[in-house]
Amino acid sequence: MRVDTIDERLALFRRMMEHAGLTPEEPSLAADELAAAAQRCLGCRVADECRSWLGEVPQEQPLPGFCRNAEPFRDWVCRQVAAEVAYLDDSIGRLEAARTAQDRDGTGV
Repeated sequence: MRVDTIDERLALFRRMMEHAGLTPEEPSLAADELAAAAQRCLGCRVADECRSWLGEVPQEQPLPGFCRNAEPFRDWVCRQVAAEVAYLDDSIGRLEAARTAQDRDGTGV
């Protein structure tokens, strides 16, 4: 087992987040949640396994069971998708309302 630095460990944390489809800049991530996840990663005892896994698996591979942040990452992805769906639903609703107004006023195409 090799000893890694905090910077190396945080790089693994970021790579695992990116593998999950997230970045630390995601609007759905609260600062305290992000800090707790980083802390879990820093305290992880399987960094070598993590490093190897990240170097070998394709992007579509689900998060590994050994990752202490697998569950929070999945939750964050679900929240992000829900926020994006809500935004799209709202946008569609506004477009439909505008089209209805145009049709009613005779200004539609």
